[in-house]
Amino acid sequence: MASITRTHPATHAINIDSGHGYPLQIFTVDYINAVNAANGPEDTQALVAQSIGATAQIIVMGPLGNSNTEQTFVTEGADNVVVATLQAAIRALGTASGTTDVDVSTATVTAKTFVVAV
Repeated sequence: MASITRTHPATHAINIDSGHGYPLQIFTVDYINAVNAANGPEDTQALVAQSIGATAQIIVMGPLGNSNTEQTFVTEGADNVVVATLQAAIRALGTASGTTDVDVSTATVTAKTFVVAV
């Protein structure tokens, strides 16, 4: 009787693409302070989204995590989001950003990679 031998194909890195020809970027904003109450149309979360939207299209805006101090975003765009530039723009919102006066002057932005656990 004939038998079939199965082998696993070689793995290789893949580029994440939205289908529009632009690469996707993943990064996390650590606001340092809780921003769950700063969710109005002119408040901290909206101001940060506007800062990101100035250079890229937000595809995914993740939920707040780590006691409402961190948020992960996925963006696409012809111009890559420069993490240091975005971090400076968010910090420039200052110690009293938005209508709830959240201090984001020490916020950090960290680039992430997409990993599929197997």
